[in-house]
Amino acid sequence: MAKIETLTDFKNITSNITSFSHAYLFNVNSLESSLPYIKEFAKQILFGKDYENDKYSDACYQIDVNTFDDLYIVNPSTISINTSEINDLLSYMETKSLRDDGKRIYIICGFERLSRDVSNKILKFLEEPEDNIYAILLTENYEKILPTIVSRCQVISLSFPIKNDNSDLLNNMKDFLIELLVKNKTMIAYEYEIFGELLKDRICIYNAFDTLECIISENINKISGFKYDENYIINELLDYSSSSLIDILDITNRLKCLIKNNINLNLLIDRYIIEVAEVLDLCKK
Repeated sequence: MAKIETLTDFKNITSNITSFSHAYLFNVNSLESSLPYIKEFAKQILFGKDYENDKYSDACYQIDVNTFDDLYIVNPSTISINTSEINDLLSYMETKSLRDDGKRIYIICGFERLSRDVSNKILKFLEEPEDNIYAILLTENYEKILPTIVSRCQVISLSFPIKNDNSDLLNNMKDFLIELLVKNKTMIAYEYEIFGELLKDRICIYNAFDTLECIISENINKISGFKYDENYIINELLDYSSSSLIDILDITNRLKCLIKNNINLNLLIDRYIIEVAEVLDLCKK
């Protein structure tokens, strides 16, 4: 497994690919760490080796924030894959690109999590690949992939740097809740610098919402007299009733579930802020 330390290392490996295969299986050490690099690979397939040219800057940004029409991502690593998601993917691939070259890419994270029946749906697609459609499958458990899938993919094994410290994310989400719930700053998403980098990656936003859930849950536990983790406590939130925080927790959970649906992440944060603000207004009444 080749070790990747920087984006330059990754580019040095992928730049040696002179003709792109219709399907790639990336065997990686971390889905979360690998996805930003895999998006760079998608850009190379779509726009060629000069994808960093200014003329592709808008499209590349759309790929970074998961709004590019010709890139479809299934199952960020923390969300399970089900049959309906794969059916949605296959339906999407039956539509045509609006761009002249017609290239489209789909990425499936955690491919080993697919059931055999669902894997066979993808297998049929790999056996009869359509022109200009490229599959990128990511797995942390290469040995669990069906041999028939592996045989139809170009396999690349890479080890990416892993960030083990989640304290920054926890502190950022605590700051966000203080701004929103305590200071009542209901500004739209792009004004929250806290989400700046996170909005480039669907997995990061999912993890952020997961952290928000933990923070709110632990504060509810403390208010209710249950066991709690002190690391997640925000003293200012303890002035709220448990019922109010439960309402906000429900919003957090419901919108987190939409992340897998390729919803625009900026709009998702906007929606979260608006719905939480409505709960706060009800509390005042």
